[in-house]
Amino acid sequence: MLQVVAHIISLVEERRYLPGERILSEREVADRFGVGRAVVREAMAMLESMRFIERRRGSGVFMAENPDATSLETLVLAARVGLPLSNKVNQDSIEVRRIIEVQAIALACERRTDTDLDRLRRILDGYDPVKADEFAASDYDAAFHLGLIACAGNEILVRLVQPFYLMSRPRREAYFVDSDRRTKSHDQHLELAEFVAARDVAGAEALMSAHIGRVDDWFHATYS
Repeated sequence: MLQVVAHIISLVEERRYLPGERILSEREVADRFGVGRAVVREAMAMLESMRFIERRRGSGVFMAENPDATSLETLVLAARVGLPLSNKVNQDSIEVRRIIEVQAIALACERRTDTDLDRLRRILDGYDPVKADEFAASDYDAAFHLGLIACAGNEILVRLVQPFYLMSRPRREAYFVDSDRRTKSHDQHLELAEFVAARDVAGAEALMSAHIGRVDDWFHATYS
């Protein structure tokens, strides 16, 4: 079913449908991709729940009137099935990450427990930037940042940031192809953990902003 969802999103991108414009019907999608109507109906229901499309009884299937209301889940799904996200979406996601994670690390400094620090150390100790490839580095990077945010003691913050790591995975893998970038990122992770352990809010906030900014600069130079 996810593959059908990917086909529909890809088709929409290819044909550049406008907001509110009618798209292929369930039968047309089923015929085009050689799948059953029940599977297409389920895929359409998922896309409707994500505010990507609207189904109107007796009229057909239409693009959502407000594309800006498309849910984060739709963007995550697009990234998962290999559809490229626009440079604007990627830049916006990095900006939001920076805003949230700088605030989150301040809370982490104030609220972290010894158990939180032990969890961070296990994540750090289990990673070797020299031996790791870009895929392992991407997994580790997400695990560390989400672990750091978990130190703030706010589960909603973790749920809020997680989609951005899922969306950015392909580009983070490209970023971590370079071993020097893997090493530098890991070194900064070690420093961030030290700031949290010392409850140094100012130091943690400054380094987190610079840490994400460093990745932002690379993305901007590479993909703009």
